[in-house]
Amino acid sequence: MKLHFFILLYLASLSYFAQSKNDGFSIELIHRDSPKSPFYNPALNQRQLMYNALQHSINRASFLWSKLSTSIIPDIHGVYLTKISIGTKPSAKLVAVDTGSDLIWIQCEPCVHCYEQQTPIFNPQNSSTYRPISCNSTQCMSLPGGSCYTRKNTCLYSARYNDESYSYGDLASETFTFDDATNITRPIRLSMSNITFGCGWMNDITTLDVEPAGIIGLGASPYSLVSQIKSKFGHKFSYCLVPFFQLNVSSRLNFGENEALISSTKHMVTTPLFLKPPKAYYFLKLLGITIGNTTIRFHNTSKKVHKGGKIAIDSGTTFTFLPTHMYSEMETIMKREIKLKPLRSNTTRFLQLCYQGLRVSDIPPVIFEFQNAKLELEALNNFVNIGNDIICLAFAPAKHLPIFGNIAQTNFFVAYDLDNKTVSFKPQICAKL
Repeated sequence: MKLHFFILLYLASLSYFAQSKNDGFSIELIHRDSPKSPFYNPALNQRQLMYNALQHSINRASFLWSKLSTSIIPDIHGVYLTKISIGTKPSAKLVAVDTGSDLIWIQCEPCVHCYEQQTPIFNPQNSSTYRPISCNSTQCMSLPGGSCYTRKNTCLYSARYNDESYSYGDLASETFTFDDATNITRPIRLSMSNITFGCGWMNDITTLDVEPAGIIGLGASPYSLVSQIKSKFGHKFSYCLVPFFQLNVSSRLNFGENEALISSTKHMVTTPLFLKPPKAYYFLKLLGITIGNTTIRFHNTSKKVHKGGKIAIDSGTTFTFLPTHMYSEMETIMKREIKLKPLRSNTTRFLQLCYQGLRVSDIPPVIFEFQNAKLELEALNNFVNIGNDIICLAFAPAKHLPIFGNIAQTNFFVAYDLDNKTVSFKPQICAKL
């Protein structure tokens, strides 16, 4: 009887694993400022957190614009984190997850120069599945910023960041293990072999904080995680981000279909996805924004052409940046629609339109019109509480590159289909997934 029970249990686990392979898997996303994060600082108040988020967003927006054609990546510090294990003697590592990055890398022993991290640094000598990649391989010859260590015939990678941080080391392949959170009552560990990654033995991060052990890139390049596992799970990923006031709950990042996560496609809208070199960044076409009964059109300011324009969609930028003319019109319309008196700008310094005691019922409907898709935002996507009951517009004028940030994406199931080049949005209470 006991043998029969264990056989059934084993078959059930195989059945679940097969389903996970076909449909996809999910991992936990922890916001850097969440109480669940090791980087959580309880001494920071809400206003300080929002100021840091805006400053990070401004820096990221500037470098997304200026470095689109180079190998420099916005930053390593990461808004969202997840746990992974690596090698044949896996131990959990906390890494940053970023849709604006295209490379996977982890700090490795023996370190020439490494920064402090919470968990032990990965030592490839302790893993039987670690394989360095040769100089004459396709992976090496196609790698932006790659070079060759001729004495050993091994490939070297280089990742540079906008704050002058960097990672440098061997390009290699290894087994990565994830905790599949698709079914939280019956989680499984999912291992994937031959993942190409950077094994960094020279890393410098220009902050005093303890930092993540590395980074998982979700860009569209062949070196990102989503591209490397597409033969098993399809070239698709999705996420559902909880609002800032619910950071005690984790968000979810999903690979593959994972249709069980959404009950139906009702109220889902889909818009084309555009890629620009070096294929680490994703763009949508924004036609206009409707606030109440007034529509603001995206136009080329030099030609006054109302044909829409590209806006980056980015999980690593907190606030949404709009072309200056669109932001200016949005602020004017909001002031007209909201019957409360705005606070003076010097009261809040870093956000331009704020109110004391603003209620959800005071905020007009806001619809972002993308190509083939009208996305209606909730109040929590448009305004953010910066503390002391001060509520501010979660948008800012863009000097160069417009970005659809993560506040605007919270409580939406956001699904990327990289084969069909589309992004879909469905309203969803992400804390309940």
